[in-house]
Amino acid sequence: MPDWLEEIDHTADLGYRVTAPSEALLFERAAVGLMRLLTDVAAVEPAEARTVTVTARDRTALLRTWLSELNFLHIHERVLFSAFEVSALTETELTATVRGEPYEASRHDLYTEIKAVTYHGLDVKQVDGTWEAQVIVDM
Repeated sequence: MPDWLEEIDHTADLGYRVTAPSEALLFERAAVGLMRLLTDVAAVEPAEARTVTVTARDRTALLRTWLSELNFLHIHERVLFSAFEVSALTETELTATVRGEPYEASRHDLYTEIKAVTYHGLDVKQVDGTWEAQVIVDM
């Protein structure tokens, strides 16, 4: 596990904390953290790219909306992602290129199903020049 990602115990749910030197990288790393709950990210080829744009009322809601959109795409389009590049980010809008491939049972192990990215325990902040986030997902 990379030193910028830490899984946390949470009653009946899963969670993780992520850190980064920039806000954009924090959102990218939070997406990696989400995918690591689903599968072995190293087994997912970044073969197909798409642009994802999300909006929300504030930075914390934006993180939830971003991760929820990735989970939605995974569930409804049966895709997995392994690479994320945020190209535009404000407090209320994010645009990123995400790369991945369709899920194949013969190549991808699915560890769990994420029902929702929750607001419970969700936090985004900057502390001493480092961006930090905590994410809790409902299983």
